[in-house]
Amino acid sequence: MNATTKRTFHYHADASPLGGHITHPFEKVLHTQASTSLAQAGGHAESRIDSFQMDNTVTSGPAYSHATGVKNKTTGAWTTLVSSVVENLNVLEVLTADRIVSKLHVEYPPEGYHPKISIVGSKFVNLRVAGVSIDPVLDIDLLTSQAKGEFPDGPLTEEKGFIGKVTSQSKRITEAKGAPQWLAGRHGWVKSPEGRKKKGYVLCSLVNELPGAKPGTAFGHVLHVPGFGNIFFGELIIAQNSYRLTMMRIEMGCLAEGNVSVASAFSNGSGMP
Repeated sequence: MNATTKRTFHYHADASPLGGHITHPFEKVLHTQASTSLAQAGGHAESRIDSFQMDNTVTSGPAYSHATGVKNKTTGAWTTLVSSVVENLNVLEVLTADRIVSKLHVEYPPEGYHPKISIVGSKFVNLRVAGVSIDPVLDIDLLTSQAKGEFPDGPLTEEKGFIGKVTSQSKRITEAKGAPQWLAGRHGWVKSPEGRKKKGYVLCSLVNELPGAKPGTAFGHVLHVPGFGNIFFGELIIAQNSYRLTMMRIEMGCLAEGNVSVASAFSNGSGMP
């Protein structure tokens, strides 16, 4: 049989457990730790470190990632599973967590182009910020099409249920009592069809609330920590055919300055023709 007559799939997935750039009081690149990139032909890739330490700024225990791309023998669907994990994280003795997990499962149909997506298994374990226990409320079904169990007819960025959720989320963030003005610039455009079309993607979060956070410091999935900076939980960037989940992103701006991302997973495959 001539293999070129069969429909094929180009895999594209990566995972980045820990990385960033510190700019103050010293400048230092936090090289991406235990990252994984999947071959275009699929298969399996994994990486692991036993521990990490950048002075006393960022430390962790084990960090590891996996990426798998295979064709389901029963359904004929192409599936990608990406995992990114960091254990025993400590950032400036302000933010600690026993375990942070990002999981992204994307299943592409044998006919058609729009996948089913799952983030089940993504979680925070024993997360504490400034000595306070934070228990993020996750919307695990955020990326699930209304036609559960079936492949969607169009991209997620045009699915009414999803757009309704992210629009409501944007309003909660930007219109929350005491919300800083810069949040409107970051998230306000999501409410606008013109804004979404202009950018070509949607910015949202699988985190709806941050129970345990001190009053006046939490705005949806965003937590402001005086004397430390801002923490963004469960960030999702969704384009027409790409999906990136970063379980934690830190913009530090006092004791130290810089950016750190934790447990990031990405998938963007393409069926041909």
